[in-house]
Amino acid sequence: MRHQSFKAFVLKSVPFGQKDRLLHLFSEQQGLSVAMAYGASSSKSRLQAVTMPFVLAEYEIFYYKDRITIDAGDLIEAFLPLQQDIAKLTAAAHLSQVTIDSLVQGVAEPAAYKLWGYTLHELCHSDDPAIVAQIAAFRLISDLGYAPWLNDCICCHAEIDQRGCFSFPDSGLVCSKEQINQEACIYLSQPAIASLLYIVQADYKILFNFKISNRVRSELLSFIDLYLTEKLEKQYTRLKLMDSFETIINSDNNRD
Repeated sequence: MRHQSFKAFVLKSVPFGQKDRLLHLFSEQQGLSVAMAYGASSSKSRLQAVTMPFVLAEYEIFYYKDRITIDAGDLIEAFLPLQQDIAKLTAAAHLSQVTIDSLVQGVAEPAAYKLWGYTLHELCHSDDPAIVAQIAAFRLISDLGYAPWLNDCICCHAEIDQRGCFSFPDSGLVCSKEQINQEACIYLSQPAIASLLYIVQADYKILFNFKISNRVRSELLSFIDLYLTEKLEKQYTRLKLMDSFETIINSDNNRD
C-alpha cells in the first residue's frame, strides 16, 4: 500500500456502477494508468469536477496491490470549450482513443504528455478540430516509433518529383522506378508530403502553425486515417461522425 500525488490528464472517464467512474489517466511520470474514482458520479462528490473527460488535475492516488484509487483531486484546467462544442469533444475523444491504444500502461512518455497539453489548448481555440486531432495523432505515433519515411524513396533514395506514392507495407515513399502493389499505396501531392514532414519534425510549440488548402487538408485526413489503421490495426470512426453533424447543421440552416 502506498500513496502518491501527480498531475494527469483524464483521457477517458466512463461510469462504473451507479456512482463510480473508471478513469484512464495520463501523467508525465507514470504514463498511462487506470484508476477508480468511487462516488465520483454523485452530484455531491468532491471528485466530480476532476473526473470529467480531458481535464488536467493534481490527484492524490492510493495504490493497493494492482488497484489504483483516487482519494482526492485539485482541478488545474478544465478545457471547457471542449465540453461546449460537440465537434471539439468528438475530436478530443478520437485522439484520446488513439493515445490509449498507442501507450503501454505504466511506461512514462513525457514527450507525449507534453504533446497532449499543446493539443488540448489548440483544440479549444481551433475552428478545425478534426485536422488538429489527426495532426496530433500522427505526431504521437511517429514519436512512439511509427514515423514514416518521407524524405525520398525508401527503396533507392531517389528524389520524389511531383506526386509521391506512399507504400503502407514499406511505411515510406516509393519512386516510380520501383515495383509496388498499387492497392497498398496512396498518392500524395508535394504540399501534402511537405506538410507531413513538418508534422513529424516541428517543435510542439509550433506544430499547428501552418496553413493548408482544402485539397491538402483532405489528403492529410485521408492519409492519416489509413496510416493509423495500418499501424494500430484498428479503424477509428469518431471523426466520421463530425461529417454527420455538419450535414445535419447545414440541413437545418437550409430549412431556416
